[in-house]
Amino acid sequence: MTAKLSRQDLMDLCEIFKAKTLEEHEQARRWRDRALEAEQRLAIYEPGDE
Repeated sequence: MTAKLSRQDLMDLCEIFKAKTLEEHEQARRWRDRALEAEQRLAIYEPGDE
């Protein structure tokens, strides 16, 4: 079975995937920022850094 999509259908799909990708990227950045903050907070407990 082959689906035939028009140019506009393909462009619409691209926009949908682009929006989803940007959303996922932003979520990954939030998680990265949380991890970096947690590392900074834990760093005060590292032995030998006094």
